[in-house]
Amino acid sequence: MGLPLDADPGGTPDREPLELLTPGPLDVWARRGLFSVFALGFTIPYFHLLNHVQVEGGELLNTLPKRGVVFLSNHQTYFTEAIAFFDLVYRRRRLPWENPFLRFSAAEETMRQNLLTSVLTKAGAVTFRRSHREGSVDLRRAVDLDGIGRIEQAIRSGWLLHFPTGTTRIGAPIRPGVARLLHGVRPVAVPVRVDGFRELLLHNQIPGRIGHRVSIRIHQPMDLDQFYADPYTPDAGQRFVNRLAPLIGDPVAA
Repeated sequence: MGLPLDADPGGTPDREPLELLTPGPLDVWARRGLFSVFALGFTIPYFHLLNHVQVEGGELLNTLPKRGVVFLSNHQTYFTEAIAFFDLVYRRRRLPWENPFLRFSAAEETMRQNLLTSVLTKAGAVTFRRSHREGSVDLRRAVDLDGIGRIEQAIRSGWLLHFPTGTTRIGAPIRPGVARLLHGVRPVAVPVRVDGFRELLLHNQIPGRIGHRVSIRIHQPMDLDQFYADPYTPDAGQRFVNRLAPLIGDPVAA
């Protein structure tokens, strides 16, 4: 999942996907139903009885604005840490389901894999086409401007859980385009470090192991006033990446 914007898009898309700002009543109730089913059938028994999710900094969630917030997290599995983060926001912290409206960024090809990924898309995925990778194949193609527009609108209209490395591969660097994305939208940026979620996987991104302790650490929002005030440059973007990398545990690209 995660949007690895590795090139300057040169502007924003002409067409704004406003449907993200105003979900229909059926979408809202479908999302609430999915959250309830996941809580009773998966998150409570799996994360709190069969395993243990330790949270540090969860109280910060209650102090954040309800719009214009992006959580920048390292990426260990396709969905497991995202499900745990949704559980933290809506069940543990008891924040209203639509205020904030939390979504997560995800590669388009990942969310087309099977019925489960389609269900998770309904729960709050914001999809895009990665410019550097499709599935397990490295490539280079034009930046998905429509996808960038959806990501920007998701941040402006609520909260977004975003994965700046754009891959679950161990040791993957932060994609430098995340700095350009933030500079354009100017959100509150909250680093998140997850640990231990890979150990929950049985096979091919399917969770199932038990008896493990995993963790979610929510850092204080980054001070980006000067970064947002100055014109964007590649050097400024790299300095941002250098600040973010040690907080979420990913190395800086060489």
